[in-house]
Amino acid sequence: MVNVLNKLKKIFMADKVIPRGKEWPDEQQGVLPEDWQPDETTDELTELDPDPEYLQYSAEAVGYIDRSSQWECYRIISNFVNGEDSILDFGCGRGDYKLFVSQEYNTDLNYIGIDMNENLINAGKSVYKDLIDIQCLDWFSIDQNVKQDWCINVKSNNLRYDADMKTSDEDYLKRTITSMYDHCNKGLILLLDSNIHDAGNIFNWSHDKFGGAAIDHSFSNNEYILIIYK
Repeated sequence: MVNVLNKLKKIFMADKVIPRGKEWPDEQQGVLPEDWQPDETTDELTELDPDPEYLQYSAEAVGYIDRSSQWECYRIISNFVNGEDSILDFGCGRGDYKLFVSQEYNTDLNYIGIDMNENLINAGKSVYKDLIDIQCLDWFSIDQNVKQDWCINVKSNNLRYDADMKTSDEDYLKRTITSMYDHCNKGLILLLDSNIHDAGNIFNWSHDKFGGAAIDHSFSNNEYILIIYK
């Protein structure tokens, strides 16, 4: 387990962001693992995006202003989860949450990540190799036998990659929550934007449907945590 943690921690430092147009940093910068070599996945990404390092290492590519704010969102989520519990991450991006846990808590998290954005999944596989289990998958089509202690969704329902123009954002969120509930053993946690998803409506619906729902709005005026215990 120690070797896995050390490899994860060497991949990139929490406060590093590689801007567009920059060359690959050297190993002394602590951004790449010592044994890093370009592979076929990297070549494929180069064809999709002229700056593959942006997809692979930038916090902006996964929806955050910088690494610090990305890690702070993950920190908020992790406060509700026991360190030994397993995680199924809905909208995992590159799978950075496992890297965060390895840096923050020195723990090799039992982690599965799923995301509908194939470019980000490919970027994560290119960076983390086989250290993180991430899959390009529609989270409404997960095998019923796949379950972890907690399902998390860190701001992923503030964006949509599907082409369904008939389903409203609220109904899409409710379908997401239902799928998360079906694949957790202990509960689910979402970080949501209150300007997109009305906290009162979502809480009332969650409480009526599942029971055991709670809202935490204390850390931000614009975002809130929804927790549903199983």
